[in-house]
Amino acid sequence: MSLKPLEEPDKLLDAAFGRGRKAARTYKKQATPFYTIKGKEIGKIDKSAEYLIDRLTLIVTEFPNVNKLDPFYQDLYSSVIDIDEIKKALSSISSVSKLIKTIRRESIVDLKELRYEKGSIDRAKQVSKKYFGRTSSLIKGLDKQIKSYNASVKKLRELPSIDTKEELYLLAGLPNVGKSTLLGKITSSKPKVASFPFTTKGLNVGYFIKKHLPVQVIDTPGLLDRELHKRNKIELKAINAFQHLKGTIIFIVDPVHSLDKQQNLLRELKKLFTEKGFMVVINKSDLVSEEELDRVKKLFSDYFIIIEGEGLDNLRKELVE
Repeated sequence: MSLKPLEEPDKLLDAAFGRGRKAARTYKKQATPFYTIKGKEIGKIDKSAEYLIDRLTLIVTEFPNVNKLDPFYQDLYSSVIDIDEIKKALSSISSVSKLIKTIRRESIVDLKELRYEKGSIDRAKQVSKKYFGRTSSLIKGLDKQIKSYNASVKKLRELPSIDTKEELYLLAGLPNVGKSTLLGKITSSKPKVASFPFTTKGLNVGYFIKKHLPVQVIDTPGLLDRELHKRNKIELKAINAFQHLKGTIIFIVDPVHSLDKQQNLLRELKKLFTEKGFMVVINKSDLVSEEELDRVKKLFSDYFIIIEGEGLDNLRKELVE
């Protein structure tokens, strides 16, 4: 996501008015002081307005049209930002851009129509002063909308780039079962890992090479054993990925966690995503005895099972071949 934040109102105005002052400084001296001043004021208005219009228009046109996105990204965007709020903010920004364009045109026309007579220099400055006052008021009135836009951009820039058209592997399981650690072991990814639930709050992406082509592995947020309508926004990012991305779900089992909850969660995922392939990786196998490990294997015997540790090479082989 290449979106850039928009300057806060004061900084935006400083940048715009600075360009106006520069245009005035470089304006060539005319035959009389009046025409020199008039030309300088036109330059101030034209260049400052141009900067503001360009910045505001760019913000509006570059922001993705959510309705035209892939369904996966439509749901993902909706899970991290308030779509209605950002639409309203962009609409306000667009309206201000158009108003500034109108004010610029009217102000420049007023200045060009001025002819030299007593008090015309003061009138020229008054036209310019009125333009800067109205423009400042409009931009400062966007404070809330700019903050909303920048907050949305910050969240969207943190989202990973995922090719929704390609087959991939999705890591699933309860929070803190070791999905992120496994991602780092089977791909070149170096995810952040911590020993508390919901370490993964978004989607992490890693890659491995299969027949000379990169294959995506998506680490999803942990899911609790509960009904879909009770899931929080973090969990819904995982559900969104399972729903829209095609590929195999690798369900990570931690033999130290509640096995009943993990069985229930896997059954729910299997029921919700019938078109997906499933395999089970038993993680942290070194923390239990052989007897306990055998019990876990029997509980998940309906699925293709790989034991993390010695079997990690087998997992890589299974994915790559």
